[in-house]
Amino acid sequence: MKKVILIFCLLFSSNLTFILAQTYSISTENNTKFITLEKNSLTNSILPLSNSKILNNHIQNNIPGDNISMYNWTLYFTSAGKVFKDVSFVNPQVGYIVTELGAVFKTTNGGINWVTKLNLGFPYYWYGVFALTPDTVIISGFNDQGNIYSGVVRWSYNGGTTWTSDINLYLTGGVGWLDRVHFFNQNTGVVMAATSGGLHYTTNGGKDSTGWTYVQINSDLGWFAGSVDFQSSGNIYASGIHFAHSTNFGLNWATFPPADAVFDGGTDFLDYNNLYGWTGGGSISPTVAGWVHRTTDGGTTWSDRLNTFSYPIRALRFFNTNTGFISGGNVYSEAGWIYSTTNGGLNWNLDVNTAAEMFSINTVNVGSDSMDVWCVGSTGGATGYNGKAYKTRIGNPATGIKNVSSVTPSNYFLYQNYPNPFNPTTVIRFQISNPENGILKTGISPVVLKVYNILGKEVATLVNEKLVPGVYEVPFSINQISLNQIPSGIYFYKLQTNDFSSVKKMMLVK
Repeated sequence: MKKVILIFCLLFSSNLTFILAQTYSISTENNTKFITLEKNSLTNSILPLSNSKILNNHIQNNIPGDNISMYNWTLYFTSAGKVFKDVSFVNPQVGYIVTELGAVFKTTNGGINWVTKLNLGFPYYWYGVFALTPDTVIISGFNDQGNIYSGVVRWSYNGGTTWTSDINLYLTGGVGWLDRVHFFNQNTGVVMAATSGGLHYTTNGGKDSTGWTYVQINSDLGWFAGSVDFQSSGNIYASGIHFAHSTNFGLNWATFPPADAVFDGGTDFLDYNNLYGWTGGGSISPTVAGWVHRTTDGGTTWSDRLNTFSYPIRALRFFNTNTGFISGGNVYSEAGWIYSTTNGGLNWNLDVNTAAEMFSINTVNVGSDSMDVWCVGSTGGATGYNGKAYKTRIGNPATGIKNVSSVTPSNYFLYQNYPNPFNPTTVIRFQISNPENGILKTGISPVVLKVYNILGKEVATLVNEKLVPGVYEVPFSINQISLNQIPSGIYFYKLQTNDFSSVKKMMLVK
């Protein structure tokens, strides 16, 4: 194997000795370029996967958790010889999967059947996909035999029947290979140049190379890894060698140390309350491990490792302060899984052992009461590469909590729900003022909102988290939280925060 490029990034320590912060090396074997991402002699990943001869023969350790399946994941689609890297559904029926070795698959019936819409083979590698409409879709990646400073995007405007030619996006240094791609609307979008810690953004649709502008997020070229959190509000969170946050669709960024002293890999924050976030991570060599961290103050501080796993975390998706999924593994060891948590990541349940490294999680609402969750990945050890796509359908977690006003209320208040009477859904509004009793310095109140039946038995917990001052709305649906059997009648909802408490009644009429 011939070493072509080796880049070192060094940091000064407090005692004036040099500490190795990160390396990435580019090597060539059988005309295929490989990139190894490493920090302090711990390897995060080796790319590309599907031609790599570098296999890590690790023995799978006992996977933590109580091994109780919480969600019914079903293997919907496999494809031999392909490494599934990303998935995007525009509605419950229409979705796309992209792969290493240049393939794009599409379904129009909710994943029951898939058809090949592009199959370029080597040297193309697709690592990102985003469907704006059922017919308009963008894919991102790189040409392994092309300029190392460039990545590639392509568009289809007819559902994958035809594609544009390569739109090459260049860097002046580092590695230009492209990763995840996301559009906030038809004009505003971003694509990650994750290996070099940057991204390209567009405000005019990005139909050609002149429509994209490069932003170097990490000045030391520190790489990003795993899932990126793109929010409709314009917030973007990325993690890796650094934790980075943009509030304006990727134009400007603030960067911070990673949650983990080694490195992070994948991140997700709550769209409706960005104080709460999680990041994963892990290494594949010489130590094989994974971990999760949690923040409740927007990333200013992070917890210790909540759990350690036998393989790295690659993707995270949280729906509220309690409920979320993680996925990961090691493609070379044919090991991987999907976990779920119902208490904010303190404990994890093994939902499915996929025997494949799972790279990406995507969700799409089926209706007001349920959503489909997709997760894709691949095997890659002794049995060869085999892409896998899993799906589960879940009830929409009781999140929906929205901050509906930027004005800080002068007092606490619980409003009457609307509509009232209701069936099956109603909305409860409440407002939080500046907290007292020594908590004022944080500007955060612990808030609990619960629903009780006429006998005083708890029916549901709608809110149990810390909130900044503001006016909030949260839906209560008997379908959403699987309470179809509760009878018509009077129910009570109670707001409790600091020294304030208020109770109101509502009526369910079936």
